Amino acid sequence: MKKRRIGQVSFLIILVLHVLACYGIGIIALVNPAFAAETGFQLVYSDSLKIPLIIIGMEVLFLGSIALLGIIWTRRGSVYGIYAGASVGIYMLVFGFVLFMLEGRTDGLLVDSTRGIITLIAAYFAHKEIVTKS
Repeated sequence: MKKRRIGQVSFLIILVLHVLACYGIGIIALVNPAFAAETGFQLVYSDSLKIPLIIIGMEVLFLGSIALLGIIWTRRGSVYGIYAGASVGIYMLVFGFVLFMLEGRTDGLLVDSTRGIITLIAAYFAHKEIVTKS
């Protein structure tokens, strides 16, 4: 059994949480757009929101898939897993700031940007462990 270091383990745990959140949001947006609009996005659902919610659902599933690739590649000891996971972290960080700047929503800044920063910090330590191991 391979001995994992704390940076890789924490990075993998964070990516698993990203995958679960992204797949959950994406599937709900695709399967039940009315529920997603009203509970997740605090919007009054109408048929005109169906296409944007499908787009959001697909994009969030794609983001979750990038995080899943990060898990797979990191478990194999590849730095490409770190890059994939870090790109998810960068996306979350930027998303929170853009949401705050365009809509003034601090929840995105606090939750999403914080998730992004934590992901990037864990990616840094996981990267150091993989590089020094090789």
